[in-house]
Amino acid sequence: MGLFALSFAKPLAPIDFDLLKLQTLPNTPTLLLIGGIQGDEPGGFNATNIFLMHYKILNGNVWVVPVLNKHSMLLNHRGIYDDMNRKFASLATSDPEYPIIQHIKNIITAPEVSAILHLHDGSGFYRPIYQSPLLGPNRWGNCSIIDQESLHNVPYGNLAGILTQVTGYINQKLLKPIHQYHIRDTFTAKGDKEMEKALTYFAIKNNKPAFANEASKELSLEQRVYYHLLAIEGMLNQIGIAYQKDFELTPTALYRLINDKSLDVRIDQSIILPLYGLRGTLSYFPMPQGVRLDTIPLDSRAKIIGLLEKNNEIWLKYGNKLMTKIKPEYIEFDHSLSAIDIQVDGENKTFPIPSIIEVKENFQIPPIDGYRVNIIGYVIPNDPSPKPNETGITIHHKDCIPKFSIDKAGKIFRAEIYKGDQFSGMVLIKFP
Repeated sequence: MGLFALSFAKPLAPIDFDLLKLQTLPNTPTLLLIGGIQGDEPGGFNATNIFLMHYKILNGNVWVVPVLNKHSMLLNHRGIYDDMNRKFASLATSDPEYPIIQHIKNIITAPEVSAILHLHDGSGFYRPIYQSPLLGPNRWGNCSIIDQESLHNVPYGNLAGILTQVTGYINQKLLKPIHQYHIRDTFTAKGDKEMEKALTYFAIKNNKPAFANEASKELSLEQRVYYHLLAIEGMLNQIGIAYQKDFELTPTALYRLINDKSLDVRIDQSIILPLYGLRGTLSYFPMPQGVRLDTIPLDSRAKIIGLLEKNNEIWLKYGNKLMTKIKPEYIEFDHSLSAIDIQVDGENKTFPIPSIIEVKENFQIPPIDGYRVNIIGYVIPNDPSPKPNETGITIHHKDCIPKFSIDKAGKIFRAEIYKGDQFSGMVLIKFP
């Protein structure tokens, strides 16, 4: 274990990964796509995230592990229990990540899987011959990797031939000449002791065609994702999986999609938060008591979101990015209320819990039998009650104290619903 992990009084426990299947027809090729085996390589897991949100598989199947090493991603660390990509040759059952390694091994060796593409970020720019400190054979950035030239009598076993086509596809779309991709054959079986421990070689030993794609750490995040997505597209082309995407593949478009301001997350089916524009800290924020963070359900279009307990706070992470720090108020959650009636600008409407509700002028929450509502940032004049019930009151933006909004712009306020001493859910009121 590294010094980084040891610096925590309570080391972050390993978190198992998600497997998402974009599947159309049985008995057709299946590509297993894996990102984030190292938690500080955001190009790979942002590429899988964009792929899941914006690509559609027309025939064939793609199984996606958005981020294999979730716990290290949350800490922006290569591997808090050492390098996960060196645990595939042998591993003691006492290793904290042993269950995760066994889980991904079972998926790699599943009979449905036709090929594996493993995404990494590497230093510099690989060149077969030394050219400069940035370009040479000891660099890993912008190259496509195989462990050997071929697998005999295995579909898609012409590893070198497939990568020749994939790198050709990428090199037709280079942003700059220095970004040129080359094939790197590690000839693992001929004595590369480090690569013998890696995920792709485990796959090769089990007769599974496996490839790795490296994007250079010299590049911006959106440029890394650009090259990873080109590699994915090239691989899909080679194994006969048709696809379509809903955007033009450019770094500018990817920057917009990675930083999509419409993204939100639902926490425990009771709370909704936009990912972008949040205040740096959200205080007195309800969170379920007595529940491990990694077991709290998170629902979002983005698949690289997690919660990290640190410094008596809960950090909401989107990949390596910190979106806000929650100062929790732990409370028992009650899921008995699934919807709420609200009068919005004079019109009565019903909204699911949780929701973000856009209000132009004012809103009013009618009384709810057995429940009370607390509008954080609104104070009833001359009301000494420690547990306010702010129903039946018409509330305008000017009635809400800006510093209690959840967003930096002072426009979004939370309406918390309680049943006795239990938290029943939240809706967000968004003013223009």
